[in-house]
Amino acid sequence: MKKQIKYITISFICLFLTGCMSQKNSSMQRTYFGDYAEPKNVSVAWNSLYAENPSPEVRKFLSYSQDIKKNIYQRGIPYPAKTLSSNWDRNYLRASDKYNFMRKNGVDCTRFLWHLYAGEMNLPYNSKYKNSAILSHTFAKKQIDQELKNFVPLKKYKNGFQPRTGDILAFPGHALAVLDPKQCIAIQSTSWACEKMTAKGQCHKGTQGKNAGVVIYKLMNKTDCTNGIWNKLDSQKNKFTAGWRHKALNTWIEKIPQKTKTNQTITLIGHNISRRYIFFNGNTNPVKTSYALKVFKSSNGYPLDLVKVTVPKNAISGKIKIYWGNDLKPNITQTVSSKREIIIENNNKLLTNNSVQIK
Repeated sequence: MKKQIKYITISFICLFLTGCMSQKNSSMQRTYFGDYAEPKNVSVAWNSLYAENPSPEVRKFLSYSQDIKKNIYQRGIPYPAKTLSSNWDRNYLRASDKYNFMRKNGVDCTRFLWHLYAGEMNLPYNSKYKNSAILSHTFAKKQIDQELKNFVPLKKYKNGFQPRTGDILAFPGHALAVLDPKQCIAIQSTSWACEKMTAKGQCHKGTQGKNAGVVIYKLMNKTDCTNGIWNKLDSQKNKFTAGWRHKALNTWIEKIPQKTKTNQTITLIGHNISRRYIFFNGNTNPVKTSYALKVFKSSNGYPLDLVKVTVPKNAISGKIKIYWGNDLKPNITQTVSSKREIIIENNNKLLTNNSVQIK
């Protein structure tokens, strides 16, 4: 026999100061006969996500998201009771244990993303203000902002977005990170979240404030997300207006030769590697790849470039790094390493005083 359940119709309001979603309840109640889903209680297919995402930085994102899930399972990270200020930012940067700091002081959606990408993944984040979060209304803009130069915008797809793992989606008042795009699972910090939802996408029971906070959350309503197309979050008022991908998650080397020699031209295969700078181990001056000689799709559906590059004379065995930034002068801190090392046969020696190892 099916249970009789009452649900409360939810309407949402957006708070620009905190940069995260809030809500208020209406007094209207209705009756629902049936089972309900639990958007906060979802199982993540971690192994499948690792297999589907060859990008080393996306795999880092998955690893840290997995750690966060374990941490919030042991003890939750609440949403802050008050609007956060620059004092929170300074104290967060000084804190030796970021998790304990956030448990004590709470974290809103924008600062949680800052913690995930900059704090955990150690990626350059806000391109205008160093050591700062990016507010949700900045992410929600449809054009590139001075703070967003480390990101590329996502194109609209069928009145929504078709994100990848690690992408950020936003509307004015809230921003979240996409964990499993096909299964419509996100990781976020929110001031309100639905705990029990009817089959029609109506929330029966919600939680807010310190009982919400950091959560792995599934978009249950088919009009919100289906077949990997993300449209909105729990309400028509919360339609995603913009999507972003960090450039480090958008560039990677997939295949390199096992062995080579200095001054030899080799073939590389990877995503977004045409006319990109490569740092070889032992060589401080990067070399540039050719234009893509061929573009094809991987088994996972990612477009891959086949390019040529010449091994510099000072190169030694080790991993190679590809520059993902767009500055005219490449910076080795904005690079992604190859998965494995390449052996330089005629220069496979210990470092000398005149050579520099890439770390």
